[in-house]
Amino acid sequence: MLATIACAANLLTDYRWKMWFWGDGIGLEGLLDATELTGNQKYLGYVHGLFKGWISRIEYRSKFDHTAAGVALVRCYQRTGDPSLLEAARDFADYLSTFRRSKNGCPIHYDDAHLELPPELPIDHPQYSERAEQRRKSMATENAGACVFVDSVHFQGPFLASLYAVTKEERYLEQCLQTIVPQVQLLWDPAHQLFHHFWIEESEQRNGILWGRGNGWGLLGLVETMQHLPSHRPEFIHLKEVLVQQVNRLTELQDPSGDWFTILDRPDSYLESSVAAFVIAGFTLAINRGWIDKSYFAVAEKAWRAMWRHLRENGLVDGVSFETFPSRRAEHYCTMPRGGVVPWGQGPFLVACSRFLQLKPARRAQVIVNPTAVIIPAAAPHSQAVTLG
Repeated sequence: MLATIACAANLLTDYRWKMWFWGDGIGLEGLLDATELTGNQKYLGYVHGLFKGWISRIEYRSKFDHTAAGVALVRCYQRTGDPSLLEAARDFADYLSTFRRSKNGCPIHYDDAHLELPPELPIDHPQYSERAEQRRKSMATENAGACVFVDSVHFQGPFLASLYAVTKEERYLEQCLQTIVPQVQLLWDPAHQLFHHFWIEESEQRNGILWGRGNGWGLLGLVETMQHLPSHRPEFIHLKEVLVQQVNRLTELQDPSGDWFTILDRPDSYLESSVAAFVIAGFTLAINRGWIDKSYFAVAEKAWRAMWRHLRENGLVDGVSFETFPSRRAEHYCTMPRGGVVPWGQGPFLVACSRFLQLKPARRAQVIVNPTAVIIPAAAPHSQAVTLG
């Protein structure tokens, strides 16, 4: 198992990071977990080196710097003691405080969200199209304007909460709560008890799609923020209520295979493999913290078996959809290509392995039964998307 985990991590060390882009953070968190799982310090060194390179140009902000790997930055500081990392974390928190806010006080990090952009596919992917690639680069699609995305529930809240935990400075706690609470308010659907992919400021409406991986971002955002919050705070109590409702709904929607559909409540969409890893990582942390009942371990166990069935022998987590740009149409999500090395596939797998293996030995031994026996050959073809109906 550890050899396979190392293979999965090695694929990320060959990945071409954009620094920063959606999902980079969990990829680097996964590499830090890989060091803890395998004992190989090269993954920590790799992450440390990436951050040192970023720090050298940190004042030159990119469009997506709000997605920077804040949690990994704080963790890397804790592991190395490098003071420049803590300084960069403070600088990043200050940068996040500069964004304007919506009517309900939610930070607006993305003012020109283009709908239905094609994903960036490797040239050898069977669904690669030069025409689609040019369309993506030109951003020749509808501009929905300012939006709030569920991914950000994982990007900012956990970072600010972890910075508060390290520094004990109340300003970071308040910044954290003033970020994640309004994000959840805009994106959480009390009727469906799930998160929507995004909220559009102009119409003040959610997009109406209960995206699977998006709910993974929301789930991890909740638990990874809560672990650093004072439990007596009303904000903690509110987030826990949302967590319990989401956990119940995800349990109801789990497929018998252990996976979830890419649109959670649409069984005519395909089963998408990253969701299982997100659920394992979120459920196990919540169980260990006592926020949800231990009976939910059965859901994580089924997801664990499903996750390993998606592993290729070279460490690739197969069946993960490429970057999924926003849309109001279900068909956009259901035709998203799969089958490549992406940090939001490899990273959640490594995080899930770390969290699952932290469960009590007697409990985890029940399900760790040669999981590598189900790994499929590396030569397997790219996964194909399906259409609705």
